[in-house]
Amino acid sequence: MDDDVVDRIQLAPDAGLVKSLGANHTLESAIADLIDNSIDAGASRVIVRLLTREDRLVQVEVVDDGKGMDDAAADLAMTLGQQREYGEQDLGNFGIGLKAASFGHCDVLTVWSAADGSPAIGRRIRRSDFSRDFSCEVLSPEKAQEQTELRIEALDATHGTSVVWSEIRNTYKGRNTDEARTWMSDTTTALQSHLGLVFHRLISKERVLIEIQVDDREQFALGIGVPVSPIDPFGYATSGHPGYPKTLMASLGDIRVPLVCHIWPPRSDRTGYRIGDKSGDLFQGFFVYRNDRLLQAGGWSDLANRSPQRQLARIAVDDISAIGTFVTMNPEKHGLKFEHAFHDALSTAAAKDGTTFDDYLRDAQSVFVESNRRKHSRKPAIAPDKGFAPQLRRIIASELPLISGEALRLQWRRMANDELIDVDFPDRTLWLNSQYRHLFAPERGSLNDAPVLKALLYLLTHQVFEGQVLGVKDKDEIELWKSVLGAAALAESKMRDG
Repeated sequence: MDDDVVDRIQLAPDAGLVKSLGANHTLESAIADLIDNSIDAGASRVIVRLLTREDRLVQVEVVDDGKGMDDAAADLAMTLGQQREYGEQDLGNFGIGLKAASFGHCDVLTVWSAADGSPAIGRRIRRSDFSRDFSCEVLSPEKAQEQTELRIEALDATHGTSVVWSEIRNTYKGRNTDEARTWMSDTTTALQSHLGLVFHRLISKERVLIEIQVDDREQFALGIGVPVSPIDPFGYATSGHPGYPKTLMASLGDIRVPLVCHIWPPRSDRTGYRIGDKSGDLFQGFFVYRNDRLLQAGGWSDLANRSPQRQLARIAVDDISAIGTFVTMNPEKHGLKFEHAFHDALSTAAAKDGTTFDDYLRDAQSVFVESNRRKHSRKPAIAPDKGFAPQLRRIIASELPLISGEALRLQWRRMANDELIDVDFPDRTLWLNSQYRHLFAPERGSLNDAPVLKALLYLLTHQVFEGQVLGVKDKDEIELWKSVLGAAALAESKMRDG
């Protein structure tokens, strides 16, 4: 078969491929990839710094207290496609993560590191040079030692690594300062959510503490960042269906992969179901983990169709034997390709009680449909508007069908001592007495303060705002509310204030 071979040659890659490296990385996924390297290096703390100039992002730093690198390890890390020896528990896999994550968002990558027993080192790659000849700059030991001292101050560790991105390409470039600040705020929030979701198990198990610091680059001072909180996509208190979670076993030859099928409780509006500012229905489908690191957050990958009726269905795939057999991981580690073998295995997967994948989908749909039927059997209500916290507005909308075009406002103003509320029917406004605001918002009042009080008042009063006119019964009830609640507020104030 090989008798036609006359020679064997080595074909080196063209350095120009660097120009497209990391094109599929979002800022959040790129930073998560850097944190993977920190965790593989044994880091217990990672600080992500977003440094700005004139409110624009100009530098990103990921600093850890891992084992660090010596010269040889640093050269290996900066070499494109050079794979180190990966252990079974490592999160890295391809040997391009550092470069792809970095060059997807910056033009200059600098790495400072120090390992126990070795001098501090520094390496820098400029994207323009690297795309010509893969060249890498070796930085002075003195500067590397300075970075080690800064890392000691920040993390109290003599060993560790700092990855620095400069000449950031993907940032707000307009002239509007408010827009720039909004961009930074949205970016920070998205990063918090992404890291909290991707690393939620590792954070919850206290394997790693991740902090985010945002500061002006010229005035930056080492300090405590905001810790990333874990976001568990299966963190409901009570299952939406009494028979779940339930484990279906998918088999291919000797490989058996458990699929843990969950059904969220209907009308959930908690972090975990809703992730960041994204609705929970966007996260139906498969959640695939590798060594407790989330690789895919939802999506059916052509194994089922996305639909509103399936929004409570989530499946945890938590077996590394599935990686490479049933699913293929992409270099960015966000999103997976499900192989035909998984399609075949899923068609015969079943739980011990005989439940199949199709049965599970039907169960999830029936919970949602029944919940929706109960909601729509309730009388339509006026929509909550100004004065209600966003989360309170969402949960009311999930529980009640809302009247189109009508909205109720809750606002504060000064009134007589014996009054807590007043009804402005024509303006669809419920007024609250600002003299008693400190009882319900003791720290500091805001537009969306006192959510418990406002929720109770909405449930008590919303029906009187839904008619065309105030009837005799409505007026009598309003007088009753004003009398009783005014007296209660006055008594509460006397008890609180002495």
